[in-house]
Amino acid sequence: MNLSFSNYKVKEKDTLESVAEQLGISSEYLKRYHNTYCDLQYLIGKDLRGISEITIPRHEEIAKFNEKQDLLSLHDLLPSRYLNKSLYARHYDVKEIFEQQNKENITIDYSLAVSFRENINNGFITEVKTSGFKKNGQDSDDKISMLSLACMESISPIAFDIPVQGKIKAFSDYKNLVSSFENKRNNLEDFFIGEISEAYIDQFYKNISDENYLLTQFQSVLLYQVLFPEMEWFHRKKEWKESFFVTPHSFPVQCRFQTAYDFENTDDVEIIIKGKIEENCSLQELLNGFKPEEESKDKINGEVEMRYFTSKKTKKLKQAGARITLFHKEELYSKHHLIINAKEEEKPIKKFSTLA
Repeated sequence: MNLSFSNYKVKEKDTLESVAEQLGISSEYLKRYHNTYCDLQYLIGKDLRGISEITIPRHEEIAKFNEKQDLLSLHDLLPSRYLNKSLYARHYDVKEIFEQQNKENITIDYSLAVSFRENINNGFITEVKTSGFKKNGQDSDDKISMLSLACMESISPIAFDIPVQGKIKAFSDYKNLVSSFENKRNNLEDFFIGEISEAYIDQFYKNISDENYLLTQFQSVLLYQVLFPEMEWFHRKKEWKESFFVTPHSFPVQCRFQTAYDFENTDDVEIIIKGKIEENCSLQELLNGFKPEEESKDKINGEVEMRYFTSKKTKKLKQAGARITLFHKEELYSKHHLIINAKEEEKPIKKFSTLA
């Protein structure tokens, strides 16, 4: 027997809507609640004709209902469950900070341009171009770094196929990517001379000639995992397991994630996604990119945290950040911070420089 309700005696001028308004709930909820607990002959139809009493929830039940409704209303402020090009600004400033035990921190700053056009198959063709790289505040001046940037520039912008559910799925025009490098290779070889440069260019061409390998390289980069997430991440109500690249150019590891929200800011919604590594592999195996078939005796521990600031008004991504922390034998091994700031939007009130 349900004891969480009481009865309201219907007055002459009462309507379903007026009673519901007195209780602070919707008429549909009141009707559904009454019809759940009343006898069949007293079901409410279009109006209260023939109804002398209405079964109503007690104050505690109404409070729970209103709290749930408020939460549903807040969730309307979140980005859509499906990708749309209005989510993104055109340009972002990006900062990556690499911390490793017993090594000097490295900070990389660069700019990111993003453009979208609809894909006739499904989702969008997304072009991404990075530029203006600085290491610890300085332009790269060593030969290999300059050659690496020049090789990447030769295949930029890179066009990806991204379905409406999110995440990079494929290259939009892989053949054009390869031919772009082939057309510019002679210029690269004329400018970067020497055996080391020649070997680097040969290896770069070999890498981009393997479509599956190259795609995995991009999918494993933290920037692209954060910038193009699975859209359902923003709406998860329960914990879930998913593979995630915690180290670039390695293999994805199983993590357990959960999503939380902060709606307190006047202008922005903050979406917090946290995960813990559950994969049975060692740090060495992860760094070598070799996924073991047997259980590792030296299981890695690690955490993933991603934060998104989206506008309540436009739902545009104004800022995103991430931090991956890896531990080796219960001691901190490394931290990788990523901060992405939109250039075209006013900065969110609650800004972070790193995920402390």
